[in-house]
Amino acid sequence: MKFLALVCLLTVSSLANAASYDCTVTKKLDFENIYQPAQMEKYKFSARIHDSDKPKVDRCSIRPNDNKVTCDSYDIDRVEVDKHVGYRKFYLFRSQYDIQLFPDMKFVENNGRGGIAFGTCKLL
Repeated sequence: MKFLALVCLLTVSSLANAASYDCTVTKKLDFENIYQPAQMEKYKFSARIHDSDKPKVDRCSIRPNDNKVTCDSYDIDRVEVDKHVGYRKFYLFRSQYDIQLFPDMKFVENNGRGGIAFGTCKLL
């Protein structure tokens, strides 16, 4: 009985710390392009951050051929929290990707290939 109570307590505490965020890209650029408002509307770039004991990030956009949302999902290798400002940085080492979530719900995404995106998140 004590074991079952411990398992329940650990499960509840890990769920209490889990959060997911839906992040809409409002500005996107790379070394060749500054995406124009029409492109941003057409592709609807976004990210979903799942901050849990197994963090992941889904990067999404609209496929122009069939107008459907497509997402790539990535398991995050490491999460760091800044002690002074409080932002959270999610790292994917193999592709040099990272996304930073700030306390005011703004985010910056570095795709690891010379592109960055900015926007706002909301708690899911």
